[in-house]
Amino acid sequence: MKEYHTSIQIERPIKAVWDFLTDFEKYPDWNPLVGELTGELKVGATIKTYIRPLEKAFYPVLLSVKQGSEIEWQGFQGAKFLLAGRHYYRLESLDDQKTRLDHGEYFTGLFSFFISPRLLKKMEDTFIQHNETLKHLLENER
Repeated sequence: MKEYHTSIQIERPIKAVWDFLTDFEKYPDWNPLVGELTGELKVGATIKTYIRPLEKAFYPVLLSVKQGSEIEWQGFQGAKFLLAGRHYYRLESLDDQKTRLDHGEYFTGLFSFFISPRLLKKMEDTFIQHNETLKHLLENER
C-alpha cells in the first residue's frame, strides 16, 4: 500500500470548514486539483470528480459521510485489485474557532506498487496546496 497524509489548522469553526468542503458546486472556483465534483453526499452514492492535472474524470463511491467530520470515497482503475485510491477529509474541532483538517489518500492493488515516491510526493504537494488555498479562503471570508 502507498499513501500520503496532510494536515492543516484552520482558524474557523468546524461548521464553516465542513460547509465549505461540502459545497461541491464551488470546487472549480477554488480547488487547484479538482475541476468538478458532483453527486449526492451520502454513503453508497457515486460521485464524479474531474482531476485537473490528470485531465480525467473518476467516479468514486462514497464510503463514509459523518456529518460535520468526515468524507471518504474510493475509486479504482480497471478493478479494485489492480489499483484503488481511498481519499479522505477528516475534521476535528480544536476549539470554537479552530479546526484541524486531515486530508490524504491510500492506494492499494497490484499497480500501487509502481507508484513512485516522486509521484507520491507530487500528489502530497498538491494536497498541501489544496489545504493552504482552503485555509486562506476560509480565514479571509469574514
